[in-house]
Amino acid sequence: MSAFSDTAQPFAAPDAALPATAEAVDDSPHRFACHEVWGGNRSIQSPVELPGIRGYIYSQPVVGARGGDVHYLSVCGSGLMSRVCLADVVGHGEAVAEISSLMHQKLRRSMNRTDQRSMLSDLNATLYEQGIDAMTTAATCTYLPPTRRLSESYAGHEPAWYYSVAQKKWDRLSIEHPRKGLFDIALAVEKGVRYSRRKVRVRTGDRIVFFTDGLLETKSPQEEQFGRERLKAALEASTEESCKQLAANVIESVHSFAAHPETIDDDMTIIALEFVDNLQSSAFWHLIRHRLFSREGIVYNEGGK
Repeated sequence: MSAFSDTAQPFAAPDAALPATAEAVDDSPHRFACHEVWGGNRSIQSPVELPGIRGYIYSQPVVGARGGDVHYLSVCGSGLMSRVCLADVVGHGEAVAEISSLMHQKLRRSMNRTDQRSMLSDLNATLYEQGIDAMTTAATCTYLPPTRRLSESYAGHEPAWYYSVAQKKWDRLSIEHPRKGLFDIALAVEKGVRYSRRKVRVRTGDRIVFFTDGLLETKSPQEEQFGRERLKAALEASTEESCKQLAANVIESVHSFAAHPETIDDDMTIIALEFVDNLQSSAFWHLIRHRLFSREGIVYNEGGK
């Protein structure tokens, strides 16, 4: 029997201090504007829809685990830019709550920036300066549907997997670092870290899957880890399935590998997304109207290559 819900469940905020959460939005472009979904540390099974993106989130925390998985999805003020962030926080409860709150503040303030690297740099500096003893890895991407441009960045996090319709195969979206210096390491470890990005031109039907390391590090009764090769096999076997079913198949493969799912000792989150054409022409008028009459608009912060 599948552990996945057949109906959307509301996203849950990690604490009462954060804003109220929302269910997946409908396909109206005006509903996208200034929308955000923030959640973590609670069981979540829900579809999600953003400009140019449609998919499914499954997150299952482990009771008593030292840390927590946190996810954030937002749409910029114009309603035409989507951002997804998945973080894995390792530490004690109070530190995790503090990091979650700081992450939410930084992500919300940067939702109108097209370059997610500055957000990671600001967040890393803040966490380091405050001396919070809880290492955090993060994966984040920004998608602009009108240009079909996707960019992703990592802070010590396992790279996402990407399915190309044109090439008909799954690959890890890793990033090479030819330059010297501190690049892309986990948050709160060092202050002067720089974050890079990889750009991808997407096609309708392409997919991207983010996950936390609780999935890869799940062990069998023989103490063998699930690992990347088994994940790739599960993804390849689910290429023709919906994002919800793909996520379900991956999780069920992990549970089967563990033999006794109750022995899994780390939080597990998977975000499976497909790039779709869900923008209506009115969305472009909405963009123009917003740029003309709003003082904020999109902040084009493309600094550095």
